[in-house]
Amino acid sequence: MQQSLFDTINHAIAVAHGSATSPHYGFLQKTYNKRPYQPLIEELALRFAITDTTDLNYDSAMVYSLRQQEEHCILPSLVGKFFLLFDSIVDRQNLVEQPATNEARAVFKAAHQHGFVPIDRATLKRHTCLMDD
Repeated sequence: MQQSLFDTINHAIAVAHGSATSPHYGFLQKTYNKRPYQPLIEELALRFAITDTTDLNYDSAMVYSLRQQEEHCILPSLVGKFFLLFDSIVDRQNLVEQPATNEARAVFKAAHQHGFVPIDRATLKRHTCLMDD
């Protein structure tokens, strides 16, 4: 985990929420409605069957089920160009950090080409600027 990535994430969180101490969550719906990452999703749709399962009451990311031969779940963050990739939409326990299959590599490649940075498990477990220690 790189400290600079964590600092970048914290900055993006504070900017998106308007404040780290008095956050506003209204940006989630506004950002979702703008579909800022539609080019990435359209590229992934060339290879995968995609279902949008985003629940803004639960996630600060868009949530897409990707299916081809395998199932994956990609979460592009609504606070910045970060993403998570899981092996399953149902069980978000198996975070893909090093893509080992052609399909996972294709997701990472498309995300990278659109300027997204993957978040690793170590970074994901850290407390962000919005959380009390």
